[in-house]
Amino acid sequence: MEPEIPDFQEEQIRKSNLRKKKSTPRRTWLKKVVGGLFAALAGGFYLRHEANWLETTTKTVTLKRLRKGAKIRILHLSDLHRSGTVSIEDVDSALEEGIRRSPDLMLITGDFITGKLQDEEFRELGDCLARHASKVPSFACLGNHDGGNWAQGNGGYDSPNRVKAMLGSAKVNLLENRSMPIFVKGCPIVLAGLGDYWNEDCRPQGCLRPVNPKASPPRDPTLLLCHNPDAKGLLDGFQWDLMLSGHTHGGQFRVPFLGYAPFAPVKDRSMVEGLHSWGGRQVHVTRGVGNLFGVRLNCRPEVSLLDLVST
Repeated sequence: MEPEIPDFQEEQIRKSNLRKKKSTPRRTWLKKVVGGLFAALAGGFYLRHEANWLETTTKTVTLKRLRKGAKIRILHLSDLHRSGTVSIEDVDSALEEGIRRSPDLMLITGDFITGKLQDEEFRELGDCLARHASKVPSFACLGNHDGGNWAQGNGGYDSPNRVKAMLGSAKVNLLENRSMPIFVKGCPIVLAGLGDYWNEDCRPQGCLRPVNPKASPPRDPTLLLCHNPDAKGLLDGFQWDLMLSGHTHGGQFRVPFLGYAPFAPVKDRSMVEGLHSWGGRQVHVTRGVGNLFGVRLNCRPEVSLLDLVST
């Protein structure tokens, strides 16, 4: 027969058991908090890591007006976004990666900076561009962050003059609502570039021929540099073959497994990245080199190579 436990001891035992039961949920909660903090830190590290995880892509583009048998390699870069979150080393690495693939032309479709840079930062960016532009003919258009009405209202310059001066010193040919006939490996090509769409400086009538069904079609292909792919809505009545754009950053944040880009800054979400057909012409949108806020998700920065071939 077991000895009886006095009433006061039974009460102490009961309280002790209650305390033990209450402590278990507290430990579980602490584990969840620590686990959540660890996951958040790991996720933040990955987002910053992916922002610098450069991807090089190669696509073949068929142009019916390109001289038969020709093959021309284009290095298409965009959205360098030199800033506090995109270093000059990041920009230099992307340019170096593209140049070592032996392109025949380097075409940069705007947004060289974010916000405002110090004089030394402009000098570094200009020197970086000059070093690589000396190895291959280089052309560019401007983006919404490079200066103008939109840029001024979003922490940038009211004019693109500083970016223009930098490109001039780097020997990068700026095409701003103008065109230029060139020869690449003996093949005639027309290069055209537009002013920025968001800065209300996109004037295709200044550089593109209007579509005229009664006139003979142009013999040579026209490559069009235009930062924002949404500007294509202004271009339906003009002659061009391939438009090169950036601006979207590929969405910068894409939902894993779905590919949805909820923050892509374009109305036409069908052209967030990649090569597309549009109205009998083609549009290529690169994900760009830089970023905003120093992070990317499921959307690595891109160095794009386009191999142009004839039909």
